[in-house]
Amino acid sequence: MGRAPATRVGRQVCPDAVRSEGTAAARIGELPCGGAARLARIDPGSAPLPAWQSRIGAGDPPCSSRSDSALQGRPQAASATVGLVRFRGLRGSLWRDLADGKRRGANGETIVNHTLDVVIPAGGDPGLLQRCLVALVCDGHDIDLRVIVVANGPASSQNQASAELLLRAFEDERQTLIVVTNTCPGKTAALNRGDRERRGGAVLYLDADTIILPGTLAAIVAGLATDEPLLVAPPMVLVRPEGRLERGFASVWPRLSGMENDVVGAGVYATNPAGRRRWSAFPPIAADDLFVRSLFARSERKLLAAGGFLFNLPRRWDLIRAKRRWDHGNRTLAGLHDVRPGNLPTRSFRSRLGDVARLWREGPALACFVLLALSARLTRGENDDAAAWIGPKPPPIAPVAPRRPRIGICIVTHNNADEIRACLTSLKSCWSELSIRIEDNASVDGTADLVRQAECRTKIRANPVNRGFAASVNRLAVDFGEEVDHLLLVNPDVELASDAIDQLIAASLASEAEAIVGGRMMRHDGSVDPHNCLAEPSLRQSIAFALGLRHWPGGKWLDPDALGGWGRTGIRAVPALTGATLLINRALWDRLGGFNEQYFLYGEDVDLCIRAKRLSGAPLFTGFARYIHQGGASSASDSERWVAILRGKVSLYRQHLPALRSRLARWLLLGGVTLRAMAETSGLARRTIWRDLWRNHNLWRHGWPQPDHSAK
Repeated sequence: MGRAPATRVGRQVCPDAVRSEGTAAARIGELPCGGAARLARIDPGSAPLPAWQSRIGAGDPPCSSRSDSALQGRPQAASATVGLVRFRGLRGSLWRDLADGKRRGANGETIVNHTLDVVIPAGGDPGLLQRCLVALVCDGHDIDLRVIVVANGPASSQNQASAELLLRAFEDERQTLIVVTNTCPGKTAALNRGDRERRGGAVLYLDADTIILPGTLAAIVAGLATDEPLLVAPPMVLVRPEGRLERGFASVWPRLSGMENDVVGAGVYATNPAGRRRWSAFPPIAADDLFVRSLFARSERKLLAAGGFLFNLPRRWDLIRAKRRWDHGNRTLAGLHDVRPGNLPTRSFRSRLGDVARLWREGPALACFVLLALSARLTRGENDDAAAWIGPKPPPIAPVAPRRPRIGICIVTHNNADEIRACLTSLKSCWSELSIRIEDNASVDGTADLVRQAECRTKIRANPVNRGFAASVNRLAVDFGEEVDHLLLVNPDVELASDAIDQLIAASLASEAEAIVGGRMMRHDGSVDPHNCLAEPSLRQSIAFALGLRHWPGGKWLDPDALGGWGRTGIRAVPALTGATLLINRALWDRLGGFNEQYFLYGEDVDLCIRAKRLSGAPLFTGFARYIHQGGASSASDSERWVAILRGKVSLYRQHLPALRSRLARWLLLGGVTLRAMAETSGLARRTIWRDLWRNHNLWRHGWPQPDHSAK
């Protein structure tokens, strides 16, 4: 079969270029016409290696011209071709070093170029591919990156068009994108087709529905900087689905023997040139990752400590179909290849009993895993061994902007002069372009003047009166207009970790729908504050508050806000998030109409999450985006803050519960305050605010004022 045509994104292709293996110019497609001839006259030993190629984080090369010169305008393309063109007179180890992306220094030491090829077989939803490519663009800074997309299957034309939309993004980042169409069905056929476009150095094989976390590409490049054969993979992070069976499977599956603390694959694995020489082509089997793993002993496999990738488990019957396909790939691999013990996960009866004995404490989760595994085994079908790339078909994914995300940061201040400087200093991102706007609500401590003096990148507007948090954020969102892709709502008393914004973006890309994403709220002592993830307003929630069930034995199962004692780790969908730090898609924000301005302070974030869940999907929590929240910095006292909190709760009950349940929930809320006031009088309460809240119950028991519709 003849080779399918290739689309080189962003560069002119020389019509006379020879693209077969073993020729003098094996890869010149990304160079302009005549570029191969110019490069062929270069003596690699005569020119010193530019310093920007010798380390991560060195920035751009000295010559950053964007011209079409292969030697000046695109140093990545030039260096990539130098590493693959066999020059006349080069023999032995020198040729091998050039093919491996290495050079010899003046003293004979080996200098490793930070180059990485990424092969992506794309046969699924074009929206998933686009999100995957955006993550690569964001994480590929300071790396000579070549991304090879092989569009095949029924959606090949759509995937090709989706990938080509990122032309400008890869050009702006001085990276190379190659889009290849392939008529042969099957994932392994796509992998073999993509291998023809590699430069011969380190290579990452990446599924199109996978999102990498910040720092992953740099960790892979650093991990593969060795001459010995090595297979590496970043840690797998399961995006926990909402179904109970799926959550149980997700809890047990990564902890099975042979998978925990080892290279799993699961659509993301990388190897260096010495490791890639272990095999010539991928065999026509489904388990390509296990095939590659079978070629490396345990000492030759390394699970990276940094980075990671997000793995979305299929849902319901799709998960059973996927499990059948995985099992069939394992059986096929065991029958076709002789592997050394330990190279593949063992699935003997003894190992299964060992897993059960080791994970028996998981109880319900283990039972869910066993049930799904048995269902997959009992429902094996003829299509499990199909050579074509057939997998669970996800619903259509909305495309994202084909470039680095643009984030509009909204901050509302009220007497926050002591906290705002630290907050603004913590706003950093390698994955996105940030714009910051602040609305100050009648501060009397000089907050606005402090911002104007300290932050030239921030636009601030000072109000003579306090308009409230919800109304101020809505005005800031209008000011941003359509120039941003996401809104990031940040409280002025929040300090974000250095990669918190990037982690929020990665989680947003992994979401199958326009989502609200929140992070992990920490206290100053390093402990986790669980109050940023809450249950939806319900009668059960008000009963738990009235009786103080959270402090009872087994309270984590009795209080809905405890979410079953979950430790706020990993990535999962949650009922509601608090607004200390929230990332929301701009299109979703506009569809929701922003915050409900009925809520002056507290409650507006939960209301937004409830409406978003009905419209688009549940909010998403990521434990990798960490931030410290002081809490109550804009309130004059603790009692005043709790008055606002209780008013917000009453308004939520009134708005989102049926009339009878709403009335009962509000009375239970009042009863809970009454019991705590009595305990405070007896010296048993931990706080000393409940008597004041009981005396002033008329301030909060009716909630925030409802809008007056009679004036219309």
